[in-house]
Amino acid sequence: MPETLLAFEDVSMAYPAGTGATRTVLQNISFALSAGRSVALVGRSGSGKSTLLHLAAGIAVPTAGRIRLGGVDLTTCTE
Repeated sequence: MPETLLAFEDVSMAYPAGTGATRTVLQNISFALSAGRSVALVGRSGSGKSTLLHLAAGIAVPTAGRIRLGGVDLTTCTE
């Protein structure tokens, strides 16, 4: 079985939308990518592609869920 390089486990992301409201961009996303594989991320504008990549890079912190990169839980890392 190939080693999992990147895993999203029940990840959600919401942004403040003004007046105390929030805008949910990603909700309950789960997937695992194995080392040596290629994938494409496609979708219309505003569908959450950049947010997903920011989360995978550790630039953003999810509202809920866990992200593992190379076995390291990014949701527990500090800057």
